[in-house]
Amino acid sequence: MGRVLSALRRRSASGGGPESGMAMVLSMSVAFVVFTLGAVWIGLGTHQITATGREKLREQARNVAEAGLNVAMSRLTADASFSGLGLTAMAGGEFEVTVLPVSLDPDDTRRYIVSKGYAPTKANPNRQARRLEQQIELTYNDGFRYALFSAPGGITGANYMTVNGDVYASGDLTLANNSTVTGSVTSLGSVTTSNNTTIAGDVHAADNVTLDNASTTVLGNIYAGGNVSMTGHVKGNVQAGGTISGGTVDGSRSQNSPPAPPAGQTLPTFDWAPYLDGTESTWVSPAQFQTYWSANRLAFSGAHRITCTLTCATIDFGSQWRLTGDTTIYADGPISLSKDIANSAGQAVTLTIVSDATDTPSTPAISMSNNVTLPDNINVVFFAPNGTVKFSQLKHFTGTVYAKEIALSQQFTLTFRPVARPGFDFGLTTSSHYGITAGSFKEVPFS
Repeated sequence: MGRVLSALRRRSASGGGPESGMAMVLSMSVAFVVFTLGAVWIGLGTHQITATGREKLREQARNVAEAGLNVAMSRLTADASFSGLGLTAMAGGEFEVTVLPVSLDPDDTRRYIVSKGYAPTKANPNRQARRLEQQIELTYNDGFRYALFSAPGGITGANYMTVNGDVYASGDLTLANNSTVTGSVTSLGSVTTSNNTTIAGDVHAADNVTLDNASTTVLGNIYAGGNVSMTGHVKGNVQAGGTISGGTVDGSRSQNSPPAPPAGQTLPTFDWAPYLDGTESTWVSPAQFQTYWSANRLAFSGAHRITCTLTCATIDFGSQWRLTGDTTIYADGPISLSKDIANSAGQAVTLTIVSDATDTPSTPAISMSNNVTLPDNINVVFFAPNGTVKFSQLKHFTGTVYAKEIALSQQFTLTFRPVARPGFDFGLTTSSHYGITAGSFKEVPFS
């Protein structure tokens, strides 16, 4: 017995025994857990760093793609034919951009922009790519931008008037019963509507806005420097420098909150010099031109300058006539159109009517009467810087009207089409020939 106890004491003293083995196992288990957790945390950290780097590249690619959209819009302000850029480097990545027409109509000023952004580069195997798309519309800064434009006078309407385009008046603008404007309405004076009027765009007025009749609707917003009085319906917001009363407003009402006033604009100037190429015709009196026109009215075209001294007789297009090409008629005196005009050119042509006349009590500078209808492939420009363009009875034509004042008639229908004609100077002093109306852009999945 003594020998057994002695042996046990020797084993205990030497560090052996069951307790020592358990401690070693426990220590190794703890170390294994620590190393395993360390590996997990390292893996998680590495993944987080990788994910963060990838997300950073995705954000860079998006920013680069958005920069491509902006570059395209900037280039389009100077050149409507701009069609895009190949791979272009910039800080943070590369982009490529394509500009597409929205329709086959060459006069359609809408464009669709597709911009692809890559970070860090398109060729990098670890690249991130984003694609943004946006539709925009070009508005002419140095050309005819409005269907109707009057300065310094105003515009008076009549029943059942339809204008497919924007309207601008330096003076007051009045719309009669059952009038429709598919664009915006801007006035440096007041805007007044009557029964059953519809305005598809915004209304901007330096003074008061009056919407008469519960069936009158503005689909956009109203901005008035004065008061807004309504019995009609506004789908957007109403902001006024004065009070807002009556009507139904789907958006917000902000009275006593003056909006920015509409920008003042002036008529362009017209210069005959660009037409002096040896093919123009100059007539020393309206009678001389009238004789020539009567003999050639069934096949008429070219640029014609009609001068006169003292009292100028009215040039009267009182019979049906046919155009065989672009035609410009520039007269010192008044001009009257009272018969239909046909297009025999086999393609769209432009008819430009310019009168420097001032109104008399009975004769406006330019008049159009007797149910004249022009085909849509004749683009008309009426320009009267010193007088009124007056319409009476049924009318339908495509183009634009710019004058000191404009007087419309019942059943008047005008469809705006932007026209670029030589001789008109809109006073542009920069390279921004077009403004941009841009919708919101969208992202399309892309890799």
